[in-house]
Amino acid sequence: MAFLRQLQANNDRTWFKAHKDEFDALRKPWEQDMERLIGMVADYDDNVRGLAVKDCVYRIYRDIRFSNDKSPYKNYFSGVIGKGGRHTIISGYYVHFQPDQLMMGGGIWWPEKDILARLRSLIDAEPEEFLRIVQNPDITSRYQWECNTLKTVPKDYPKDHPLARYLKMKEYILMMRPSEEYFDCDDWVERVAADLRPLKPLHDFLNYVFD
Repeated sequence: MAFLRQLQANNDRTWFKAHKDEFDALRKPWEQDMERLIGMVADYDDNVRGLAVKDCVYRIYRDIRFSNDKSPYKNYFSGVIGKGGRHTIISGYYVHFQPDQLMMGGGIWWPEKDILARLRSLIDAEPEEFLRIVQNPDITSRYQWECNTLKTVPKDYPKDHPLARYLKMKEYILMMRPSEEYFDCDDWVERVAADLRPLKPLHDFLNYVFD
């Protein structure tokens, strides 16, 4: 966190070049921890088996070609754990280390229009199963929905649909925002793996549309 805070305040190539050794010294154990996390998640989710850590973690360098923000570096470490790694289109797990913005959770980020339509249709067709999953205390005690939504229910569904809240979602993401103290322990990888486990049934449900 200390390094990332410094990077946030000095996000330029000159500073980063002078501190590249420090970055490399942090990046290696981060990738090792993520590799351990992948292995632990794979114990309960077969979709994660065989994932290479290099395919899951994001690079520090930002793509600034089409961005108004020309800061060359990300001020966070993050990774996606799911089939296809960081390029996945299915529901998967996510870990994000950033000063004052620590996150972990998962779901489907910005699905394409046809996939989103299938997800809504699935929720409409299987409301009891969906609610059983998302209302599980193991989820509700840890996670909150963090999704972009429509202002109204999609036109294919009645305005008073009992699951209107979920049908208006443009993506399906559950996130937990722990404190820095949560990770300030020797067994944080085990802790994260255990707290991600309740999301497995949600991934299975959402990923049904890809079968």
